[in-house]
Amino acid sequence: MPELALDDGQILHFEDTGSGPPLLLVHGLGAPSAFFARTVADLARDHRVLTVDLRGHGATPQGTEPVTVDRCAADLHALVEKLDVRGLTLLGWSLGATVAYHYLDRYGSDRVSSLVSVEQTPYLLTEGGWQHAAFGCLDAAGAEDIGRALGSPDRATIAGLVGSFFAQGDSPVTALLDELTDAAAACHADAKRQLWQDALRQDWRGRLPSLGVPTLFLHGALSQVYPSPVGAWLADAVPGARLEMFERSGHLPFLEEPERFHRVIRAWVTR
Repeated sequence: MPELALDDGQILHFEDTGSGPPLLLVHGLGAPSAFFARTVADLARDHRVLTVDLRGHGATPQGTEPVTVDRCAADLHALVEKLDVRGLTLLGWSLGATVAYHYLDRYGSDRVSSLVSVEQTPYLLTEGGWQHAAFGCLDAAGAEDIGRALGSPDRATIAGLVGSFFAQGDSPVTALLDELTDAAAACHADAKRQLWQDALRQDWRGRLPSLGVPTLFLHGALSQVYPSPVGAWLADAVPGARLEMFERSGHLPFLEEPERFHRVIRAWVTR
């Protein structure tokens, strides 16, 4: 796995696969780039696909700096600059979408041609009557519970979190659940807790319309993580944005409906 030395001495691990229009896939909290393995294998047939393990996830060590959304976005920017990637489609899944928002807000769109946001809300908590919080009703107490679960080394707890990514009422194939649980278990507990605490402070409701790139929102109609019609809210909030709903998917449309997911991404890149 190639690595990049960053400005603070940290080592960032990434993959650079295939050739063609460039895509950068940014994974979610506690779910490293290994979750994208099947997606990369398909899209790399006709795209240059970059994946990265954020700090404390997968093959990238946690380092000594706090793990924040801003730091993750800075790391992505360093990678894109180092590889001199242009015309990039930036695809963020779950918290990776928030990192992608921050990248565009901080560094602009000189190297980015479009954004794909997969299964994310602009604000995680129900404060102020917000109806599109995580799990439909996440409050401060619930956020503390999730923070504790993210820090747990117990495999059954990790498997339960991963299992909640799948569609409501679905029983994932055991081999796939075990594979994803193994990948999630390799993430550093403290890095996950730090990133979760920072994610809770992120509020993009008034900022998404100003990111300045064509935007595609992808959401699972059976998501347990985001059960409200947040995709429709996002598409209405961002001028010119498109929404694609995956009727049989939860939080993992790239694994639950992979063929359609790949078709949608290809069509978006070549639109």
